[in-house]
Amino acid sequence: MKFASIAHLREEEELQQFPKSWIRNNLAISPELNIHGTKGYISGLTLTARQMLDLPRDMVRKRILEAAVFLQNELGVDLIQLGAFTTSVTDGGVWVTQQKEYRGFVNHGDSYTAAVACRATHKILDQLHKKPSDQTLAIVGAYGVIGEAMSKVLVPQFRHSILIGRRREKFAELVKSITGDFEITTDLKTVDADVIVTATSHPTSLLQSEHLKNHAIVIDVSQPVNLSPEVCRDRPDVYRIDGGLVDFPVKTVIPGMPAGKNFACIVEVIMQALENDRRHHVGSIDLAHLRTTEQWAEKYGFMLNELTNFGKPLRVRA
Repeated sequence: MKFASIAHLREEEELQQFPKSWIRNNLAISPELNIHGTKGYISGLTLTARQMLDLPRDMVRKRILEAAVFLQNELGVDLIQLGAFTTSVTDGGVWVTQQKEYRGFVNHGDSYTAAVACRATHKILDQLHKKPSDQTLAIVGAYGVIGEAMSKVLVPQFRHSILIGRRREKFAELVKSITGDFEITTDLKTVDADVIVTATSHPTSLLQSEHLKNHAIVIDVSQPVNLSPEVCRDRPDVYRIDGGLVDFPVKTVIPGMPAGKNFACIVEVIMQALENDRRHHVGSIDLAHLRTTEQWAEKYGFMLNELTNFGKPLRVRA
């Protein structure tokens, strides 16, 4: 299988990082990659995160479909991964699978991202000698694709959980599928949480210093990030952990990507191509598939072996 990711810009300035030769049909497309014999591309819309949310949804969806069809017809791609807001504006990728113009397979990449973020949560708690059963957890974006899966996995393990989202009615299905001690709220009620997971569709940094208790742990899965470098500098007591970066011991050409790292969502579609798994992985995350992605990662060496903050190794204070 030949893969491609379809993401978007976080900020307009990012476009300057790409060589001019990459820009084609309102897309930034990398040279062809060869990962363990499987070929593909890293690509992205030249729309920013803010534009993805502010422009009419039909217009954004049209751009995503045009990208998928171009990759299919011109570059022979038969498996695409939807990154960041390209997932949320297509109902977790389901909408793309319903369009007859694109005949290939779709993966939002969020299964392995959720698995990695759960692993990062346990890893930092282990390093700090803390037990989840003694901690309060907050999940911001709890009914989204990633937040839903992480809620199902993590909530039963924590003393208390605060599930946060903008629309109360969207919690209806989630609360039926999780066990444990939890509350739901539409307020950004994180100040009492020991561990905060952010998995939102928010175009800018969301958490400010006043939202964080002393020595809070933030697993920041969101792209763009939900906890800024500025807040991290102002609050050195807070641990921020990249929620979606894994080891990737294959040279890539992604501008701005830390050496030896890659996003778990991109890694998932590469692993699916390597496995020749000809299925859609869209919509709500199947926890069985989530566990399968972890097995694939062990097989190919694309795992979370160290915690990072903005791509740099995290220093755990004694």
